[in-house]
Amino acid sequence: MMNALKPLMIGDLEVKIPIVQGGMGVKVSTASLASAVANCGGAGTIASVGLAYGIDEQGREFVEASNEALSNEIREAKRLTRGVVGVNIMVALSNFEELIRTAVKERADFIVSGAGLPLKLPEYTEGSPTKLIPIVSSARAADLIIKTWKKRHDRLPEAIVVEGPMAGGHIGFKLADLLGHTEERIEDLFT
Repeated sequence: MMNALKPLMIGDLEVKIPIVQGGMGVKVSTASLASAVANCGGAGTIASVGLAYGIDEQGREFVEASNEALSNEIREAKRLTRGVVGVNIMVALSNFEELIRTAVKERADFIVSGAGLPLKLPEYTEGSPTKLIPIVSSARAADLIIKTWKKRHDRLPEAIVVEGPMAGGHIGFKLADLLGHTEERIEDLFT
């Protein structure tokens, strides 16, 4: 008899199949992919980066066009599924706060945030049921986020994503690691 996978709980949010689809930017992880994953019981993720560029066809500036594009993607995903759909918003984006507020307004189930330390994330989501999931690359980063959120906002992350240097190139390798093929294993970063 095959063992059944147990649901993943993110706070009080249940993901029936414990798979969270990663946010792949520049219109790869949009409403169609996120809703398809959610319809299969996983957690679908819309990537906020690259949904709009510079000034769009209507002559709107980048921030306004990005916010509207993210709103449209979340609305479309919610129309296509009753499953769990969230967004990935990188701290390094110049319009990080605006995108967070847009995701909350559109009732994203969760926000995954990395590419920097999302220390102000709870400030921009106050009063929202949206689950907050920071991405970290070390125990030190996780500890800093947890302590900062608790002290400033009396809030803890509902989940934490741990990425090592092989996570899609975001964390990166040291030159010596590449030359000597000695990249660190994620397990070693948390011992």
